Amino acid sequence: MEIPKTYDPKQAEEQHYARWEKEGCFAPEINRDPSAPVFSIVIPPPNVTGSLHMGHALQHTLMDVMTRHKRMLGYRTLWLPGEDHAGISTQVVVERELRKEKLSRHDLGRERFVERVWQWKEQYGSQIIQQMRREGASVDWSRQRFTMDEGLSRAVREVFVRLYEEGLIYRGDYIVNWCPNEQTALSDLEVDKESQHGKLYYLQYPLRANGRTGNEHITVATTRPETMLGDTAVAVNPTDERYRDLIGGTLLLPLTD
Repeated sequence: MEIPKTYDPKQAEEQHYARWEKEGCFAPEINRDPSAPVFSIVIPPPNVTGSLHMGHALQHTLMDVMTRHKRMLGYRTLWLPGEDHAGISTQVVVERELRKEKLSRHDLGRERFVERVWQWKEQYGSQIIQQMRREGASVDWSRQRFTMDEGLSRAVREVFVRLYEEGLIYRGDYIVNWCPNEQTALSDLEVDKESQHGKLYYLQYPLRANGRTGNEHITVATTRPETMLGDTAVAVNPTDERYRDLIGGTLLLPLTD
């Protein structure tokens, strides 16, 4: 028998992992002791918008170590796998693909667009699953979930209703991050802030004659000079000696007075 000069881990890993799956080694039912303590972890589901990266590998390794350790100690263990639909991120990616076909989500309608999202999930979710198998993750694939599954969607709606009925959440009027392309509101976590160089304008508001002499004025700095037409008052720091004697005076509004 010829012994290879180098060790190829891929062949051995795939062989052992396939055997573990076939024998149900990762299911809690492999421990037949009904009185055994239970240890369960729900995986923070990776987004279907991409593939796993180094951060996922680190996180999965730590969770796998804990799960395998508890399993060896006699616990009925469950490490629950799944993927996340990623909300707006997935919608943006799917719509980008639609634009290549000269279509929009409005052309498809809600039901057909959701079907396209599911197609995307099947394509890229399977890639994530294969990556986790290559990691050797001891998750119970028979319980794999997706955050758009009917059961999970129903659970989310139920929780929101309960929280609303208990007065813990409410609807109100707030400033939101509006996306003109997607025509929807975005959470703060979904907004990438970008620093830009702007201009700071200095406006001189003349003082109305009030027993004072000379061309006196107050200088106001603003990034939005066009709002000057709506100004109704100027506030000063009452403890600042430069402006203390101006309190109660009257200013002229440039361009209109």
